[in-house]
Amino acid sequence: MFAGISSFSFVDVPDYVSAVLFTQGCNMRCPWCHNHSIAYSDAKEQMSIEQIFKQTELLRKRVDAICITGGEPTIHKDLTKVIEYLKNTLKYYVKLDTNGTNPQMLSELTQKKLIDYCALEIKAAPENYQKLTGTPTDFSKVLQTVDILRKSDLEYELRMTYVPGLSSKYDIDFFKKLLEEKERAYITVAQSTDIYTVSSMKELIPKRFILR
Repeated sequence: MFAGISSFSFVDVPDYVSAVLFTQGCNMRCPWCHNHSIAYSDAKEQMSIEQIFKQTELLRKRVDAICITGGEPTIHKDLTKVIEYLKNTLKYYVKLDTNGTNPQMLSELTQKKLIDYCALEIKAAPENYQKLTGTPTDFSKVLQTVDILRKSDLEYELRMTYVPGLSSKYDIDFFKKLLEEKERAYITVAQSTDIYTVSSMKELIPKRFILR
């Protein structure tokens, strides 16, 4: 389940210095993924749950928050068990990064008040999802996740990665229309990786900017 843990980050959890916990595997195959070595891997876990518990307990002396990212964390049935320990036993401020395809798990986590912040990535307009993710996606589940976040008392953000050569202005326009007033949202521009080279951009878009 776990690919590893980074002990110190200034950027992954707003307003907190955090640790970052990486889960292995993903239900998407985004060709531009910057974490492809983790997301595409079907290898056995590199760290056991027991090792994660031990290391996060040690890190708690240095950081107050932890970001759980991947890959896609919600494909793992033991995620709730791990977060229960991080939140209820170690008293971490917990942020979850997700692609939104498992609204049932997110609903469980919010109802149990196990996460404090959620970052949901909207990959594209529905018509372009398969091109951006490399897999068929039930976009209605992503919309269910959006609805769960809006009805919760969580802090959350919606974000999109603009991928030159794959994304279009239509995707950005869709994302803008999806947003509600004062909703925290970001667009980030994908960078080339060792398996994907982004093309030149026709639109001038900053690397990261706040839409609302």
